[in-house]
Amino acid sequence: MICDEKYLMEFASLVRKRIIKATLRAGVSHIGGSLSIVEILTCLFNGILGIDGENLSSRTRDQFVLSKGHAGLALYATLAEKGYLGEELFWEYGWEKETPLGIHPELGIPGIDAATGSLGHGLALGIGFALAFSMQKKPFHVFVLIGDGELNEGTNWECLPLAVRYKLDNLTLIIDRNGLQLSGYTEDMHPLDPLQEKFIAFRWNVQEVNGHNLRMVWDALSQAKIRNDRIPLAVIAHTVKGKGIEEIENKVESHYCGIPQKIAEKYLGAALYGEAGLRQ
Repeated sequence: MICDEKYLMEFASLVRKRIIKATLRAGVSHIGGSLSIVEILTCLFNGILGIDGENLSSRTRDQFVLSKGHAGLALYATLAEKGYLGEELFWEYGWEKETPLGIHPELGIPGIDAATGSLGHGLALGIGFALAFSMQKKPFHVFVLIGDGELNEGTNWECLPLAVRYKLDNLTLIIDRNGLQLSGYTEDMHPLDPLQEKFIAFRWNVQEVNGHNLRMVWDALSQAKIRNDRIPLAVIAHTVKGKGIEEIENKVESHYCGIPQKIAEKYLGAALYGEAGLRQ
């Protein structure tokens, strides 16, 4: 797989604008946690996952579990930008009318592999998928994306030795390490550091990346698919909550906040990426 960084940058910028516009239009969202995972989803759905318009609802391909389901808008925006989700359906997000696009993703939507939002269960689902593929000797990979605040949930820590027991090198856990959760900073609420050492203690492989650096994310996830070491992989992606909107970056309130029209228009009319990448 070849990383077309220019294309990925343009794609990520369009996804961010979709998230901003949909948040403004609907008046609801988890915009901070959606913006922090844009680069990760951009890489996954542009070559890392073996997904295309023909196998959107298939179980015989790579599977993706967005365990932090409250960031479903980012997943919807990515699917829509790929053309996998109809425009009319995408813009129903968050409206009071009956729509399958809830705040949390549900099965039945093309490209959605798991109904999520009840935090702490995505990794268990991913282990089930990966174990089934392993037992059936199918060459598919499972990616699970969780929030760092989600690591407060004990089920995640119960799952870690299970993945090692079954030698699931077809499983990659991505941690959105933006340092914030609903109630405050993760290290104030439920300290996680040293996080890398914790995963190593559970006998996982670990890699740390800048979650907004498309090249680093692409390299880590593409290499994850070709491993054959019988050890699951955790990718700790260091991100910024609300990334791309200076006014809400790294702020607790971005977990739930809407976005004023004046601020939205400022970013909808701007290129979120420049020659040096995402604006710092």
